[in-house]
Amino acid sequence: MSAINKRTEPCHNCGKTGKYGVFGRYYCKECYDKRPKRGKGHGGLIALPEEELDKRLKEKYDIPESYEYPFLLMIPKGNKVFASLYLSHYPNSKGIVGRSINYLVIWKDYIVGIIGGNSPPYSIESINNYFNITKDNRTQKLRGFFNNDVFRLIIKEKNLGTKTLKSFRKKLKQDYKIKYGEDIFGMITFVEPPRIGAVYKADNWKYLGMTKGFGTTQRSGRWENRKWVKKQPKYIFAINL
Repeated sequence: MSAINKRTEPCHNCGKTGKYGVFGRYYCKECYDKRPKRGKGHGGLIALPEEELDKRLKEKYDIPESYEYPFLLMIPKGNKVFASLYLSHYPNSKGIVGRSINYLVIWKDYIVGIIGGNSPPYSIESINNYFNITKDNRTQKLRGFFNNDVFRLIIKEKNLGTKTLKSFRKKLKQDYKIKYGEDIFGMITFVEPPRIGAVYKADNWKYLGMTKGFGTTQRSGRWENRKWVKKQPKYIFAINL
């Protein structure tokens, strides 16, 4: 399958028409071929040793807001506490692709989880229908909604999940505008069985159906070398902000 995307943007280096998307930036063929090859890895995510992670999770954050709703501390995806909780949740992940905003979830002064989002997939029929995405407006629309790609809480407490999602929806709108200079109008997420997305249902996300169960194995190296494989179908949920 060709690596050239259907959408185009100005090349990040020279300004020509670019069709090769790499982590939210586009390149023309000449500039893309000049980029250094990437090795295998987790896209900059490096987990801490277990003892060090336990120590970091015991550090206290004096944040009064966290007594009513979880406080979301925005961090780079390379933050090692975030990376540790992310990779232990998704051990086969090769990293986070495209635009991304990630947070540590602080509740009653301590880290209790992580939540974050990244660029959405190019085209899924049910998502296209929900957000009224067409061939003509696709490029602009894809910049206006986010994929909640990770949500993990390491403690169990009644209503903490829905409280975290509410904080996430509010803070993401603010931070997305600051970081990318654009408004965000919605979010999607994919839930892998046996989970059924109960926390999203409780937060009034709309169930859109299931994916067809295909994905790519490529997350490092050259994008044209990606391979499509059969994967487990996932539940799709979406919400307007």
